[in-house]
Amino acid sequence: MKCPICKGSHVIDLVYHQEVYRCITCDHLFRGNTDTFTYDFYQKHDYWYKDPIWRIFQKTYFAFFEQFIGRDPDVIEYGAANGDFLHLVWMHMTQVMQIKPNIYYNELIDIASPDFECFIPLDHRWIGPIEDLDGLVKNKFGNVFLIEVLEHFKDPQLCMDIIERQTKNGGRILIATDNGEHLNAANMMFQHQEHLNIFTQKSFEWMIKPFNFDMLLYWSSPVGKSYIVLEKK
Repeated sequence: MKCPICKGSHVIDLVYHQEVYRCITCDHLFRGNTDTFTYDFYQKHDYWYKDPIWRIFQKTYFAFFEQFIGRDPDVIEYGAANGDFLHLVWMHMTQVMQIKPNIYYNELIDIASPDFECFIPLDHRWIGPIEDLDGLVKNKFGNVFLIEVLEHFKDPQLCMDIIERQTKNGGRILIATDNGEHLNAANMMFQHQEHLNIFTQKSFEWMIKPFNFDMLLYWSSPVGKSYIVLEKK
């Protein structure tokens, strides 16, 4: 078994034959049976955005990232679910920043709320896994959001490579993800089949080494989430 981030083979099987490992070299937490995992899983499990607590989570994430949103009007969220977070971004940019944003939406299937059609038109919806967008998307963005998405990528380095090419120079990538250094990190892997990679700061920094990013922020909250802001050089 090799770590998907540092490619090292010095890994620990956390619970015997449960296919969840921690890398000793880069401290990454990962699932070992991703060859059999497909993104179809998400199309059959839509519970997350239907839970009333979802909207509160989005407000929490937005409150943290509000000060880091750049003035560039070109915005995309990968894994945007029903668009609640993008709605908060749209309101902030139009009402506070006095900017007319150009917002794009990505999700495996189009589950954007009809209430948001005013700022997420159909031709701004890219439906499908991010890997399928590689080479097809010519747009570049100044604000890129990954809210509770990074841990779901089968190949996070491949996805970050695609995202880097779709980000403008000086553009920002704003990430909220599980914290691999939290005491509950292993449980997040065992309890959620869809969690494939959980990063510590060490493994995240290892992953982005090949990319042209400055890391403006890496903060891990006491409740098990990490908030990351990258800026493309």
